Formats: sequence, structure tokens, C-alpha cells
Amino acid sequence: MTKLALHLLLFLPLLLGSRSDNRASNPSFLTSAKPEQKETAALHCVIKGSGSPTVIFESGLGTPLYNWNQVQTALSEHYQTLSYDRRGIGQSPSTDLPRTLENLVNDLDLLIKQNKIEGPIVLVGHSLGGYIVRKYQEQFPAQVVGLFLIDPSIEKLYEEVFKQMSPQAADSMRTAWDANFKNQAMGVYQEWQEVYTIEQQMRSCPLPADIPVTILASYKENAFLTKKNAQIKAELFADWKGDKTNVEILNTTNSGHYIHLAEPDWVITELEAFLKNLK
Repeated sequence: MTKLALHLLLFLPLLLGSRSDNRASNPSFLTSAKPEQKETAALHCVIKGSGSPTVIFESGLGTPLYNWNQVQTALSEHYQTLSYDRRGIGQSPSTDLPRTLENLVNDLDLLIKQNKIEGPIVLVGHSLGGYIVRKYQEQFPAQVVGLFLIDPSIEKLYEEVFKQMSPQAADSMRTAWDANFKNQAMGVYQEWQEVYTIEQQMRSCPLPADIPVTILASYKENAFLTKKNAQIKAELFADWKGDKTNVEILNTTNSGHYIHLAEPDWVITELEAFLKNLK
């Protein structure tokens, strides 16, 4: 494997994250924004525990619900928790319609209604899931009392990184991303095809200022996450926070993009503290 190819593969989970240790994502294809019609078939989900608020876990691109197992099991001792597979992922039914942000949020809303969850709700989003939970909160603010984001996707990250690269290198990276995702399961590739559009849409969706928001950010260095790129990432997170006193950012260098898999105890501790502080 060439040095460039290795860099490209290591970059994939950093940008948006997809399937556990081998998972990834990319933005270069635009597809129809045709809204998906409501379907009656329930999405595959796991509900554990009881208590309020209900904690709903939203995975990164192409990632099945079992990645939340350790964190969800711990939280379910005191709270109702729910994890699920998005359409075309894990055991949920597939769809021929695009995985637009609108459709992803509609599916989350359908899931909540089908399971008769009336709130209050805390949404936990990893990577691409961070976009989904933020957009859901914007559309249904009365339902959501807190956002807990685990190394979430960041608007403008890849754009800022590309500015440090030659046009040829940036184009090669995009080509490598698409080639990688064409070899993934169809549901994963469907999500991947919408990433660029979703990222553009989320630029007009700032972090809320009226509910608690905690962000766990990874800065563990690898062949791609150099000191320079980590600095870019940190600056974008700082811009997100701005002067919002409701937003807390916690950093780690002990784990990569999948913090909840590499440091589950830390995630559990911080999430439990977050939930207790809501009361």
C-alpha cells in the first residue's frame, strides 16, 4: 500500500466515521432530494431500561446499533435507552430512496412515534449521527432537552483540510473515498452519497444555545491527524462553541474517532454526569 493510500484510508473515519473499526465516509455525489414517503415497517431497534429522560443513540455513517451495546447497557440501569439501525444498515429494511438529511430526520421521528416516546429526550450522536440529532433538535426543540455529541462530524472540516493540500491530492482523496464506498453495502453507500449535501445544509444549523450540549472530541494523532489538522479540527470546534455557555467540549488523545468503543467507561461517566445535571 502506498503512503498516499494509507493516508486516505486513515482519513475516512476522521471525517465522518462509518462502520466501527473499518468504517468510513465521503462527500462528492449529489442525489435527488425527493422526500421519502412514510413507511409502516418499524426500524430495527433495541430498547433497554426505564426512567426519564429517554436516551436515544444515533450512529455514525453505516454503523449498526451494536456499537452502542456497552454504553447503552450501562445507561439503561437508570434511564430508558434506545439504539437503532438506520434504513439499509444492520437489520433495518432497505430503501431505494436517497438518504437525505430530511429522510434521516423523518426516520428518527417515525422511530420515536412508533415506540411512543413522548420525551423528554437526550440525543447522543456519533460522527454523521451528530448531524442527524442536531437537525432533529432544530425541528423538534420541545422534545429534546440535551445533545451529547461524540466526535461529531464538523461542517467545513474537509474543506479546511483540502486548503492545505494541492488540488491534485484533494481530487485523489475524493476518488479514493468514492472507490472505498462503492465496495461497501448498499445502505452504507446510500448514506455516503448524501454526505456533501448534508454537510452544506448543516452550515445553517448552529449548535443550540438554550439546552445543554456536551462534545467529546478526539485528538489522537495518526498518519492523517497531524498536529496541523488537529489544530484545524480544534479551531472548528471552538468556532462551534463561540460564547455559548451551554456548550462544553471535552478532549481526549487516548482514543480515535470511535471514542465510545475505545473509551466506553469515560463516555459512560460523562454521559451519566450530563444526565444528572439536567435534573
